[in-house]
Amino acid sequence: MIKEEKRKLKNKKSVGSVVLLMVFVVLLLAGCTSAEKEQGVAGNAPKEAANAMMENLRELDLASFNACTDNYVRTYHNWIGIPTEREYRVFNEILQPGLVKGRHYELNYQFAEKIVEHLEWEIVDVRQEGEWAEIDMKITNVNMGNVLGEYEMYMLESMLEAPGSGLGQLVSEMADLANGKKKLLSIMDGLDAADTWITEVTVTAIWEGGRWKMHVSEAFINAFMGEYACRGLRGGTRAQDR
Repeated sequence: MIKEEKRKLKNKKSVGSVVLLMVFVVLLLAGCTSAEKEQGVAGNAPKEAANAMMENLRELDLASFNACTDNYVRTYHNWIGIPTEREYRVFNEILQPGLVKGRHYELNYQFAEKIVEHLEWEIVDVRQEGEWAEIDMKITNVNMGNVLGEYEMYMLESMLEAPGSGLGQLVSEMADLANGKKKLLSIMDGLDAADTWITEVTVTAIWEGGRWKMHVSEAFINAFMGEYACRGLRGGTRAQDR
């Protein structure tokens, strides 16, 4: 009887030891996970992430750009659930799947390349609170406001040189501005390199999925597009700033 009691007591102590060991392991792992997370947030500085994003943008590496931003918005499906279109905040037309690419894809891609060809930036300041950060940037690019000004003059001259066409000619030229962009590309090719647009913008970022993810705001789009976006002409982008 006494031996039986001793055996039960020994078993209880063994179970208790196992439970304590499991609790200790759980706490240790939780501590390690927290430490690794803090180390990850600190080790991947928002400044480095912002510079990487801008490099992706200048190289037009949109797969990498989308991975480190919230540029992707949603996917549209038809009535039987097949994806028909993807929506992005910027460069919407050149990001569509192969079968959905529009007939002006090549010109739109050339235009996008020209937009980011001379893109420069400077990180002015970074403010970080845990998994949230703000990055102040100074962005320099081609002054697209002047490019559009020249294009508008071209449209007016075309109307004057084609008597009787009037509004029809204007509509035709506006359609070319939205889709073809051939004239815009030729104007940009002849632009003075010193004719630049410099603006300051604040980009917000959150720590998500083990990396900093940047918000693609209207202000940021307008900044790196050299005032082109603020004229409401982003080449088919449908998304609004959210």
